[in-house]
Amino acid sequence: MPNTRHPGFYPAQTNIGGGCISYVRRRTISNNTNAIACQDCVTADANGDILGTATSSTLATAVDTVAMGVSYVNADSVRVGAKSLPASTTFTGTTFFPVNAPWVSCVAGVDNVLFRCSISAAQALTNLRNNYDINLRASVNGYSQQDLRGASAATTATLPWRMIEALDTGESDPDITDYHVLAMINAGFTEPALTTTGT
Repeated sequence: MPNTRHPGFYPAQTNIGGGCISYVRRRTISNNTNAIACQDCVTADANGDILGTATSSTLATAVDTVAMGVSYVNADSVRVGAKSLPASTTFTGTTFFPVNAPWVSCVAGVDNVLFRCSISAAQALTNLRNNYDINLRASVNGYSQQDLRGASAATTATLPWRMIEALDTGESDPDITDYHVLAMINAGFTEPALTTTGT
């Protein structure tokens, strides 16, 4: 029986012996190029603003965190909470804390969080704890469709994700395509960083 793909990156547990997943509110830019969906990997610019990723191809560079929801002012000038932020959302504020800016709820402390996701191809015995890039896809109903690209498995330190453990459950057979794993950000923007290009 085929696996049901687990789209996106869901914060499943901490890797420090218990504790809760926590979130932090992060600003995004005005007139954002890419939408930001729930459970999407996101990056950041030099100002610390969260940026969505493209909806096709792959991403093989550092990621900042995972988005879990947004708050923005819609076309009726009403602040709304939503699963995703549409592309080209604008705001006019110019202060440090603009009242009409979009905010993204992001997973905090990602270096201590394991995320549940899928790998797009069956893996070999030697692939445990390998690093992977990301298949980028358009969201569906506000939810991410991203996953780890199975063909990218390597020990390359700059790849964004590391597979930690395969999940052998009733809904996930680890010997076939789209099985579920626990993974953690491998190349990221760990705070406090000396640069904004990932550490």
